[in-house]
Amino acid sequence: MLPTTKNRILPLLWAVLVWWTAYALFFASQVVAMGETDGRPVAWGEALKYSFAGWMTWVPLSLGFYWLARRHPIERGNLARPIAIHLLAVAGVIVAKAIYVWYTNPWLGWYDALPGFGEVLLTSTRNNFMTTWTVIGVAHGYVYYQRARERELRIAEMERSLVSTRLEALRAQLNPHFLFNALNSVAEMVHIDGELADRMLVALSALLRDALKQEPQQERSLREEIAAIEHYLTIEKIRLGERLQVRWDVDPACLEAPVPVLILQPLVENAIVHAIARRKANGVLAIS
Repeated sequence: MLPTTKNRILPLLWAVLVWWTAYALFFASQVVAMGETDGRPVAWGEALKYSFAGWMTWVPLSLGFYWLARRHPIERGNLARPIAIHLLAVAGVIVAKAIYVWYTNPWLGWYDALPGFGEVLLTSTRNNFMTTWTVIGVAHGYVYYQRARERELRIAEMERSLVSTRLEALRAQLNPHFLFNALNSVAEMVHIDGELADRMLVALSALLRDALKQEPQQERSLREEIAAIEHYLTIEKIRLGERLQVRWDVDPACLEAPVPVLILQPLVENAIVHAIARRKANGVLAIS
């Protein structure tokens, strides 16, 4: 089954939350360690406040870039428009982060003395440009991975569907009444003539093996088609006895000609079921 939108988003949301939480903790530990090295110790509470206030804003941004990567992926043969869209998104992130710093500075104290907005914007560009493109790259990698998984699931579903279709085709190709009659005839023949019963089982096995071949071919040579129908006729001749006579008239030059698979099966089966099996008198099936 292909993943739904909910099944895609929830694991991603948890992964993004865990990643940026871990990154914020790691960054806070770095700030504390650098403060101790420089002789300007930073309390863990302060380090965590700055770190989480800065890095956790990337949680919604990461999800937004994932959505953008799915809607407008940068891929071969489709570069100009997606790149332009992502450039606008990068610019939007840089401006948004600058505005965020500008308005939260009184509470978080990003700057001791808040400079002009132009300088805040320039700092935001230096701090966020490469980070944003890294997030875009990771989002595209995840989107490509999901597409590959979805293709694998589609292929698996198609293979299951193909198996189901082939079984349905087998049911359509082999009349259930024929199978029941053939098996009943084998059960009766075992007590009368073991050799004939064995021949019927061999023919039935060959017929089923031909119907269940894995090759999805649409055509085969007339020689192969005749060989397949002869297994069917072997069973019917043993079952019907003298009531069924078969006469072949096939030009050897035609034997390698390609024909649709099972083109003879319904013709021969209908002739036997509707023209010969219903009569007590002997009948002749002519195939030419």
